[in-house]
Amino acid sequence: MRLNSHPTKGARTRAYRRWLLAGCLVAAAAPVAALAEPIPYLALAQEPTATPSNGPASADALRRLNPTGRDVNLTVPLKDGDFYLGDMPLTISADGQLSMPSERLLGLLAPVLDAASVAALRSAFNGRALVGPEAVTHAQLQMTYDPKALELRINIPAELKAVRSLQVTPMDHVGLGSFTPPAGFSGYLNVRGSVDYVEQGVDNGLGDPTFLLDSAIRLSGLVLENEAVWQPGGRNDYQRLGTRVVYDDLKHTARWTFGDLQATSRGFQSAPDVAGISVFRSYSVLAPQTIARPRGRESFTLARPSDVSVILNNQLTRRLHLDPGRYNVRDFPFAQGSNDVRLVVEDDTGRREVLQFNVFFDRAQLDPGLSEFGAYAGVKAPLLADGPDYTQNFTFSGFYRRGITDRVTLGVNGQGDEDTVMAGFEGLFGLPVGTLGVDFALSHIDGFGSGYATTVTLQRLFQFAGGRADALNLSFESRSREFGPVGTFIPDNRYAYELGVGYSHAFSDAIYASFDGRYSHGRDNFADSSSYRAGMGYRLTSNLALTANLMYDDVPGRRETTAFISLSWQFSNNSSLRAEYDGRDDRARLVYQTLHGQGVGSYNAYGEVSRSPTDAAFNGSLNYIANRAELGLSHFTAFDGPDNGRTSLRVGTSLGFADGAVSVGRPIYDSFAIVEGHKSLKGADVTVNPTPFGYTANTGALGTALETNLSAYAERTITVDAPNAPAGYDLGSGSFRMFPPYRSGYRLVVGSDYSITAIGRLLDGDGQPLALIAGGATEVAKPGQPPVVLFTNRTGRFGASGLRPGRWRIEMGTTPPTVYFLDVPASAEGFVKAGDLKPSASGG
Repeated sequence: MRLNSHPTKGARTRAYRRWLLAGCLVAAAAPVAALAEPIPYLALAQEPTATPSNGPASADALRRLNPTGRDVNLTVPLKDGDFYLGDMPLTISADGQLSMPSERLLGLLAPVLDAASVAALRSAFNGRALVGPEAVTHAQLQMTYDPKALELRINIPAELKAVRSLQVTPMDHVGLGSFTPPAGFSGYLNVRGSVDYVEQGVDNGLGDPTFLLDSAIRLSGLVLENEAVWQPGGRNDYQRLGTRVVYDDLKHTARWTFGDLQATSRGFQSAPDVAGISVFRSYSVLAPQTIARPRGRESFTLARPSDVSVILNNQLTRRLHLDPGRYNVRDFPFAQGSNDVRLVVEDDTGRREVLQFNVFFDRAQLDPGLSEFGAYAGVKAPLLADGPDYTQNFTFSGFYRRGITDRVTLGVNGQGDEDTVMAGFEGLFGLPVGTLGVDFALSHIDGFGSGYATTVTLQRLFQFAGGRADALNLSFESRSREFGPVGTFIPDNRYAYELGVGYSHAFSDAIYASFDGRYSHGRDNFADSSSYRAGMGYRLTSNLALTANLMYDDVPGRRETTAFISLSWQFSNNSSLRAEYDGRDDRARLVYQTLHGQGVGSYNAYGEVSRSPTDAAFNGSLNYIANRAELGLSHFTAFDGPDNGRTSLRVGTSLGFADGAVSVGRPIYDSFAIVEGHKSLKGADVTVNPTPFGYTANTGALGTALETNLSAYAERTITVDAPNAPAGYDLGSGSFRMFPPYRSGYRLVVGSDYSITAIGRLLDGDGQPLALIAGGATEVAKPGQPPVVLFTNRTGRFGASGLRPGRWRIEMGTTPPTVYFLDVPASAEGFVKAGDLKPSASGG
């Protein structure tokens, strides 16, 4: 099936190779069965003589290689041992000679050979378009052709190979193939509304509705964003929250913003309300497929074919079979915490070698040479009742972090306005005992003076076999009396220092325990405070778990010991019941949760009843996912006293447009796609992302569907189906592959004019079936389009899918090519019977 007018060139090429290979296998199976040994290319290039099997091939062997009496064109795999290098076009002449394109051969061998060998090959080819097998001997190589397996084999000694980078896990995103392009002009408006009904109280009755509005418009890479609150009937019925223009420079992994900024802070920084300009880099935001954290690196050389096992924290993460050569292993899938990495190398003789190294890793660390930063400059713009208040007071905030080594990440930060200046330093150090984090900052506030603040943390994760792990966290924080970031009116640092500790331990898969505590030393007349908690969890059965916590709090005005106990029963895959007791307010609760379905028509429900010595209450909610909206209903009622209750209704929907298409759907969170059926579908409903458990959207009465859950810079494939499409309709591949930019929209058309399948039979010039031949059909009106691949069976019958009304030129892979013409009637739908087609006399 095809979605667009034609399948992609890569897909057609792969299909062409498969069918051509299948046809040649059938045709050549009997003649080549007698060839028990591969034929050396070097031998085939020489004068055919009767020789031993390891010497030059005999004339009979050459004739057996190609018994058809005409040149045969194949596409076969080229392999270095068992390692697949790529597909190679191969011509076997009528007398058994072999030739191949020199540029293709050089392109496949260059990545695996060292520079000297590549230069020797290039010199031997001497600019010729086609080369014989003798050319590779200039680089001390030998190639063979296996007619049984229909593959080329080349033996490359380890000393001639280039150093190869072996990616143990696919951690960096590599965009292979093509993606559907986004719309040139797109946008959306989200509307999330709520209204409350209060049963009793000062504001009893139906309240004023409130609507949260957010929108985005994208044009030529620029995105205009806006957020606002609209409350009809309120004192300030409209409040604009922020407006900005965003541009993502992916080449330099940077986001530029102009307008109401959304500042990001590090260390002791605040996040001030600023209107101005900013530049920001975060790999998790702008390149989520890129692993920016440190990675493992080890180099080794294999003299013989070997199996390499990568073992991380006693867990086998991958097993590879590698040919001889030099390798650089990278991208170990490090877990947070202590990592024990081993490479176990075992060659084909049974010799074993173990490479071992240890590293402590934290997810905030950066790979050496990578950096993240943010810089925000402009005027203060505090949010008031009707929107941001743009002052004349300049402010700045920024940070910069960089990976220095695998174990060291350093950073600086600073911010300031007319009253306050602050500068800070941060460092992350991977030590044998864990990850040490240090933050230090100095500040000066007019009228209060200078101050300092520091935080030191130590984190250690102990990995054990079976996936269990213990975690240790230690922290120390101190702030001087006068310290404060931007936005501090009066410094209020009540504690001179604070100490924290936390540890968790898994006794087994069913039992764990944890402890954490915090002590704060008060300054001046402010009292010390401390809190401690000990907890334990026990999984009684596969669906029944018990947790218990004992807590001690000694804070100003309160000193008490309390307990919290919870018993959870997962009585189905989607529903659970939980009973709990909270000693802090002497309250018991019974909570029920359930989730049913996926996508459109799914819902989740929550219900809670609670009881304390002073009151009883019920709290419940129901949320439903519709095709065009998200709906929610919640209710709260308190008993045993003055009865009061509140019922809330929530609705979330969106309106999106992309290149002229418009649709209504659920709220959009980043990027989206509008899906519509082609006119040839005659109004058949199109379902988006169908699964046995549901679907995410369908076109319905509006004729368009809105897929709202696309994330920026994360590869996504949307699948579609049209169960009620006309009989025989070729829908296409049934999917769209996308790599959405920020706040982008797509217009996806399902189906096309190219939805007709033609069946018939091809005859040769003598009226005999053209058997087991592959070819392609090209639309005469659009000769530049990739051909539709087709092939014939033993009786000459063929099937060609993806045609549309008009004249088609069919060219079959004979020598010379055989040409046919097929006329698809304008009234054709579904299947067309072409009957017997004879070769065109003109061939054009």
